[in-house]
Amino acid sequence: MADRIGLVFAAVTGLSAFLAGVTMMTSLSSSFRTAEIFYQNPVAGFSAWLLALPEPVDAADISGSADIGGADAGPDEGRARAIAGRLLLLPVSPRRAILSAMMNDPFWSGLARSEADRRRFIAVSSLGLDEALRRAPLSGAMWLAAAKLRTLQDGFDAKAETYLRRSYVLAPKEAGVAADRLAFTGSIRPLLRDDFDAEFERDSQIVCQTALSRHRALSRFLVLPDCDRP
Repeated sequence: MADRIGLVFAAVTGLSAFLAGVTMMTSLSSSFRTAEIFYQNPVAGFSAWLLALPEPVDAADISGSADIGGADAGPDEGRARAIAGRLLLLPVSPRRAILSAMMNDPFWSGLARSEADRRRFIAVSSLGLDEALRRAPLSGAMWLAAAKLRTLQDGFDAKAETYLRRSYVLAPKEAGVAADRLAFTGSIRPLLRDDFDAEFERDSQIVCQTALSRHRALSRFLVLPDCDRP
């Protein structure tokens, strides 16, 4: 009798261990699949992940970005922390691709079924960028994206200007950042102070030298300096 009980116990234990292993492998497979999506197409992966977050709260409750430096992010701080954590976990290249996508309206339109949804996603993502910058304040690309989202919500105010200036300090000659920054500053040129003129000219020449076709494309819609090319 004791032998039978021992055999049954061993069988149950073995089955439990097997099922736990299957569950763990399924979980790992899902995790690896998620990571694979982020590496193969980081923008699509991030969009899908963002859509899977809990339903955003009312835009009025999270309008405007939280102050860099510790202000309470309000009722949406959990979602903001999740976005910040996701961005900071990614390697530089996929994170850079996501930040560049955030600079463009089609990214937000693709997420939203309505203008209200679009505003909600921008607001919570702005909070997420602010949180990420509190943890890692040396990314010029992230400061630029924060400036863009701030402007989309509240116009180009003093805080957006501060964010933009920090992007110039931290990424003065990075080609990809310069191109995104040129598109952004070109669209708000009348709002910029005169002391931005030198940086605007420098970004324009960087894009001329590294991505002439993009400079030409931007020139169709924006007034940009001519390229100083031999």
